Amino acid sequence: MRRQTCKACTALGVGLVLSASCRADVIAIGPFTGMAADTFNQYNNTMAEQVLPVFGGLGVIRNMTQGGAIKVEWGSQFSGKWVHPRSGMMMGQLGIGQWEFDVPVTRFGGWWENNSGVSDATVAFYDGQNLLLGERNATIPFQQSGWTWNGWESDVPIHRIVVTGNGVLNGFLWYEDMQIDYVPAPGSLLVLAGIGAAAARRRRRGH
Repeated sequence: MRRQTCKACTALGVGLVLSASCRADVIAIGPFTGMAADTFNQYNNTMAEQVLPVFGGLGVIRNMTQGGAIKVEWGSQFSGKWVHPRSGMMMGQLGIGQWEFDVPVTRFGGWWENNSGVSDATVAFYDGQNLLLGERNATIPFQQSGWTWNGWESDVPIHRIVVTGNGVLNGFLWYEDMQIDYVPAPGSLLVLAGIGAAAARRRRRGH
């Protein structure tokens, strides 16, 4: 009986490990047009914030590094390299950046640039229970100028995304034309817009 129980426990343990490691599949995808987008062209002035609303209030990007900031800029020169927007303005993280979504997303992507001094970044995806879904590499060459697409989709909805660069402050990474998608059909955009507006009002009140 004891041996059988031990075998059952071992099998259960292996099953739990396998289910935990296979609970999400985060895969790289090409450019897409999402249910919500952010070009950052709605801003008219340069800004340095700790928390910046994104996607019309459906989420935020938050600075996670002391001395860092979330910036909106017309352009950036650092580490001997100029980064120019694709159009209008661009948004960037000077430090580790955390994207947080009021309604978890299934696809996330956009155009990235880098003048941190070192190429690429690590992108970590978390679900609504704060469990790690996976880590992926974002290709952001430092040695060449120009915007590079990075995008992913997950079979488990993503609640937050942490982006950690490899250069100065783990930041000096820039974003343009960001896109997100949801499980609901496009008819749910009105519901999502209402959620975004309500979340933006709560943030303005400090709640």
